[in-house]
Amino acid sequence: MNYVVIGTLAIFFIASVFYQIKSLQKWMKVFNPFNLLPNYSFFAPKPYVNDYRLAYKIVSDETSEWVEIPIYKKFKLIRVIWNPFKYYNKGMIDTTNFLLKEFHSLENKNFIKISVNYLSILMVISAYLKQEGLSEKTIQFAILSSEGGETVKVKNVVFASSHQTLNI
Repeated sequence: MNYVVIGTLAIFFIASVFYQIKSLQKWMKVFNPFNLLPNYSFFAPKPYVNDYRLAYKIVSDETSEWVEIPIYKKFKLIRVIWNPFKYYNKGMIDTTNFLLKEFHSLENKNFIKISVNYLSILMVISAYLKQEGLSEKTIQFAILSSEGGETVKVKNVVFASSHQTLNI
């Protein structure tokens, strides 16, 4: 019985490896009617490398500069096994995408301030300011599109809020 299981897994492994070759993939589809063999074509030759960055500026201070809020954690090998920030990062990316879609679809752009996604980002900024011990109440935030791993290159500002008062 063990030989049957090991043999089946070995055949599946070998077939999975050969199924990644495009020319063999067409031929092997005949033997894969239930799509059991994995296809790793979602790894593009040049993967999507854009990220969003969240920055804020204190409005009451005229000399204030834009400060980035770290929403991505540094990569460590342990993240392969244990990654508690995975859902936080995914939530921030999804919230940003939804906010941008809402903003572009609204006729009256002032209504974005009552959006759940807008308020969620304000809550993240508020928590960050509280954690840093800052008690500023009036801020402006921006969502930046960036690329790069080690050296970050800001491509453009995709969203900028007007002045917002926070209750910290």
